[in-house]
Amino acid sequence: MRVFMVQLRKELREQWRTRKMLIVVVVLLAFGLMSPVFAKITPDLLKSLGESQVGGVQIIIPEPTTRDANDQFVKNTTQFGLLLAVLVGFGAIVGERERGQLALIFPHPLPRRTFVLAKFAALAILFGVALLLGAAADYLYTVLLFDAPPAGGFLAMVALLYVWLLCLLALTLLASALGRNMTAAGGIAFGLVLLASLVGMVTRLAPGALTEWGRALANEGDAPARWGALAVALAITGLAVAASVLILERQEIE
Repeated sequence: MRVFMVQLRKELREQWRTRKMLIVVVVLLAFGLMSPVFAKITPDLLKSLGESQVGGVQIIIPEPTTRDANDQFVKNTTQFGLLLAVLVGFGAIVGERERGQLALIFPHPLPRRTFVLAKFAALAILFGVALLLGAAADYLYTVLLFDAPPAGGFLAMVALLYVWLLCLLALTLLASALGRNMTAAGGIAFGLVLLASLVGMVTRLAPGALTEWGRALANEGDAPARWGALAVALAITGLAVAASVLILERQEIE
């Protein structure tokens, strides 16, 4: 455990030094702040654009509500969270391989299992903190611009979004272990994430179903629970991290 904590602190310092921590936090915080604002102004923008296109004909668009703010937050988080997870995660292992750092690290008493687990834990902490800050900003602005969302449903939505993000991070970490260079790892990462997204189009057991479930909980909707998708997401996360460990343990580091 002591070795793990030392390596985890090293990973967190590396995130700060390379500005990855700052980028992820700023992006998710910014879109958390802007989600209720977008929901508030979008109907007025659509109305003005529509009237200008059809010669002044009046277009009636319903007033935005808390539901619209929640929907906008989920949409922004899934789009930009996915992109950040891939861009930040795919170089976690292969990047150090290309720089020759792995050859310097592993002769020392650092188990490769601990190395991979610390990588994943650092990414999980980074995205967890960034998501919480973005969610807190979104909730505050939603209260100011609309009505307060139900706290329990909103927290459940954030928790399900986090599980979904963890699944993506685990897949990108696996891609980083599989790839022999940054280009290959990036391609594998995008391929795995794309596959996970496509599977979500044909089955409700895909991790992507968690985002819709979270949206329904925040909006107090009647959407059925997706416990199967939650179990699949957690299983993929665990298996992807375990596979990353096995792959790295079998590789010869030069």
